[in-house]
Amino acid sequence: MSPIFVVKNGFRLLILAGLLLSFNSYAQEAGRVTRSSGKATITTSANQVKAVANGDTVNSGDTITTEDDSQVLIRLKDNSTMAIRPKSKIKIAEFKFDNQPTDTIKTNVMAGTLRAVSGQIGKGQPDNVKYEANTATIGIRGTDIELAIIPEGSKDRAGVYNYVHTGEVQMALNTGEKVIVTKELTGFTPEKLLPGESRLQVLKDRPAFLVSGGFDALINQLTAPRLPMR
Repeated sequence: MSPIFVVKNGFRLLILAGLLLSFNSYAQEAGRVTRSSGKATITTSANQVKAVANGDTVNSGDTITTEDDSQVLIRLKDNSTMAIRPKSKIKIAEFKFDNQPTDTIKTNVMAGTLRAVSGQIGKGQPDNVKYEANTATIGIRGTDIELAIIPEGSKDRAGVYNYVHTGEVQMALNTGEKVIVTKELTGFTPEKLLPGESRLQVLKDRPAFLVSGGFDALINQLTAPRLPMR
């Protein structure tokens, strides 16, 4: 291969690489920040950190972290919605939306509280939508849910809580134990078991710490069914 040939094709390959990089970046886009308040950050899969601003793009692999008294509302490309509550850390582990049976959303609740309302993927391929919180995995059925990890030392009992606003979920542990949680009930797996206590429980009362935030009214507007125009 002559030096002239290498230079010419190297230039062409450099342009092609740039185009492929731009395409891959677009393909990985999961959604955008619709609203934010207080201090919050986005950490990319490459460990780049930036402050959250309204309109920011959120990509597959990004982790959103909120501080005290801050919240972030994200609208995903399949029209699902995530409200990240204060003092939370949420990772969009995987997002793929091509209007295909392989469309997928996987979200990790690493700390704090997340409210999530299903969109097109949850309605068309509900088995492909998963939420993970510690050892619990939550599968949805056209659902509006709230997931919370309460750490030891809090005034509320430590563990993973899964309140169902609407629809139903299957809450499962890595031990193979499973339970169905329906509307206005709460799935719960305690951090520490009491003697004779089940690892998976269904609570009838909504946890007191689940308090509606300022973005809940906006969630209701975004997710309300549109009436046909006459």
